[in-house]
Parts: sequence; structure tokens; C-alpha cells
Amino acid sequence: MQTQTEQYHEIQGRITGQIGALAEALPHCALAQIVQGIDDIRCLARDHGFAAVETLASRLESAVAGGGYRAAILTYLDAMSDAAAMPQGPLPYAAQEAWLASVAVRLGH
Repeated sequence: MQTQTEQYHEIQGRITGQIGALAEALPHCALAQIVQGIDDIRCLARDHGFAAVETLASRLESAVAGGGYRAAILTYLDAMSDAAAMPQGPLPYAAQEAWLASVAVRLGH
């Protein structure tokens, strides 16, 4: 039986692995594949309580689906990878806004 810490690290590894795989595949992916990859990460994060990753993935998914944000994808993926190290559980609204603001700063907005 796995401990909570082992389970956390396993899911964290799956999330960061999917983020890395998507980042690596970006130059060769169609827009639909990118959106599906982001959705897969979002769902995995949601199902396992990685709220910061879920928030960032949701925003990225919306931005990519709206078009014109392909250049920002790697910035979001980097932030999502950083957010995967956060503790599991609910994320206060202010923390959600802070993660989104961190992406804006990385993008120079």
C-alpha cells in the first residue's frame, strides 16, 4: 500500500511527464492535439487535487482554443510544471490569481 507522499509523487510525476511530453511534441502537433493534451493534463490535475495546475491548464485550454496564443503555450506549460510542486487541495481565489499573474509576468504583460 502506498503512502500519501508516494501517491502524491506518483501523480506529480505523471502530471509533469505529460507536461514535458506535450512541450516536446508542440512543434509537430496540430491545434486539436494541443488542446487535447492540455485537457488531459487538466483532468488529471483536477481528479487528484492539483488545483494550481488545473487552473493554469483551464486558462491555457481556453486561450489556445480561442486561437492566436500558440507562442504562449510553453510559458503556461512551464508555470504548470512549477505548480505541480504545490500541495494538493483547494486553491484560494487569490492563489489562482497569483498563478495566472505569474504567467502574465513571464509573458511580459
